[in-house]
Amino acid sequence: MYTSTLVLSLDSSCSATDATTLDANSAVWNLETWGRPYRLVSPLLDCSSPETTPIQVECGWPFPAVLMRSGEVYRCPPPPGQYEKAMAELDEDESTRAIVPDGGTVIPCHTWEMNVDPIKLPIPPDLPDLPMTGLSEEERRMETKFIKISAFYHGFVGLTNKGHVLKVNQFAGQDSFDIWHYVSRSARMIGYFFLNRDTQLPNFSEINEVKKHPAFHTTTGNDGQETPPRVEFSSDTMLITHVSYVALMNPQRRV
Repeated sequence: MYTSTLVLSLDSSCSATDATTLDANSAVWNLETWGRPYRLVSPLLDCSSPETTPIQVECGWPFPAVLMRSGEVYRCPPPPGQYEKAMAELDEDESTRAIVPDGGTVIPCHTWEMNVDPIKLPIPPDLPDLPMTGLSEEERRMETKFIKISAFYHGFVGLTNKGHVLKVNQFAGQDSFDIWHYVSRSARMIGYFFLNRDTQLPNFSEINEVKKHPAFHTTTGNDGQETPPRVEFSSDTMLITHVSYVALMNPQRRV
């Protein structure tokens, strides 16, 4: 249990059930209930090298994903029963119960540690070359690695240093949760979940696909009157530098 002040970084992520954050020492913390934050503990998260130093966390609802300084990504599912066991042990001891004392206004905080076995999500080896990104030849020859991640219900979105946008989606098949897909043109809706089998996001990653969006074209109304493009897209290069995934109240509408 931490006995000193816990200083959290600004890199935090929230879902409908919990929140994940980094502290000032790049340790990964999860906040699932009042007064009971816990640190994820693993040799793969010990900050002893770039490969084991987290720089970004994202909350995938059932569990977080972690981006390392080296550009690798791990998902961190909790071991079955470990959370429930820890909660029961903390509740047994009156000094560690998350209950506001009589006359008080603050829920006491008692930290604990969860041992996890992170699962690596490697970048697919056959990603297409994106020639119109504006990157130099030297940058294009560099190793492809992740620079940003985002999360949604039972899945993650990742961005590489070369502009590829990829997705991991548990609902795309039983074996697909540990495989990045470069998201496809043939996305189809089943229930509330988008299932993408051969997955690159060309509508996000490739400039020629992006330019097909109606926002960049003159449109003609039923009265024959033309409306100019809402956005001017005059550049011949494009490089995605940020990804974010927002689930709205209607699960079928996502950005």
